Amino acid sequence: MKQKRKIHKDKNGREYLKEAYFVGGKMKFKRVYLIEGIPEDEFYSKNATDIDHMIDGNYWLISYEKENFTDEPDPDGIF
Repeated sequence: MKQKRKIHKDKNGREYLKEAYFVGGKMKFKRVYLIEGIPEDEFYSKNATDIDHMIDGNYWLISYEKENFTDEPDPDGIF
């Protein structure tokens, strides 16, 4: 059974989780900050817009919508 991870607070009142990893046989801890109770990378992936992905250089995450490009002139006569 998985245990619920404990949420810690830093001196500024921000919430974070401690994530353990090993370097050279020693255990180190990394802070994973939370936004609205979920880790920041998950929050970003759920709520980021195409502009945010463009700014960060994550072009493969941009959702391309097909626009209606045709060679036919507009029925209104405007370009």
